[in-house]
Amino acid sequence: MPNSNRLDRRCFKSCLISFSAIALLTIISIEPAQAQTFKNAIAKADLILSHNFDKPLSTQDWWSNDSRAQKSAKIAKHKMVPQASVKEGVLQIRRTEGSDHAAVARTKVQFQDAVITCKFLLAENQKFSVNINDPNCKTVHAGHLCRVEVSTKSVVIQDQKTGTMANEYRKLKESGASKAELAKRVKGKSKATKRATEASQWHELKILLEGEKIAVQIDNEFVSQFSSSGIGHPTKENIAFSVPRMVDIKNLAIYRIAPKPSGTEQP
Repeated sequence: MPNSNRLDRRCFKSCLISFSAIALLTIISIEPAQAQTFKNAIAKADLILSHNFDKPLSTQDWWSNDSRAQKSAKIAKHKMVPQASVKEGVLQIRRTEGSDHAAVARTKVQFQDAVITCKFLLAENQKFSVNINDPNCKTVHAGHLCRVEVSTKSVVIQDQKTGTMANEYRKLKESGASKAELAKRVKGKSKATKRATEASQWHELKILLEGEKIAVQIDNEFVSQFSSSGIGHPTKENIAFSVPRMVDIKNLAIYRIAPKPSGTEQP
């Protein structure tokens, strides 16, 4: 009987070691595969937008919500400092103190599927979002379709079209629905992944939008992937950086991926 117990323990240890080795090899093999997916997507895509921020922002190409910030913060127009400005090749976005909305810097660009890349720098405990919008979509507030939020602690991928920005959800919220009802309405519409990103350092962000899927990579490391129907909205008309406090951005590029044939369109 003692020999049998020893054999059982040895067998258990052997199985545990084998399982751990397989799990480790799986993780190691997944990350290079995901990295290759981004490379392949960019290789077959067309560069449709590139900003090195080597000159002041053009009002024809960029829009920011300075007017709302100025009014809500009750600042005299001549004293209003632009929330988005360029300095030494860096787009600096700073929310106006007292504003009732995050600072927004938005640029027009049309695509269905794409890879969005940029470098970013955050202060400690800060965050920013890359929002993808279609102002012609009337089933959502302000055309919000989906977004990727990056903070020093996590990455969130969100389908806003069928989630928190859907007109139905906003009406439900305005009607006084309970938190439980609201949570039920948007269940499964986002994915949060814990990921520490060092503050006060430059990092490279890559976002792959393909069909109903968004995949995220930071510093060539796969972070997260999420699929939801709203992401597959066929027309994206602009992207916007939404900033609750502050962020620095440089080397923005967008690569359009040729859309796959589809027999249906979404409203």
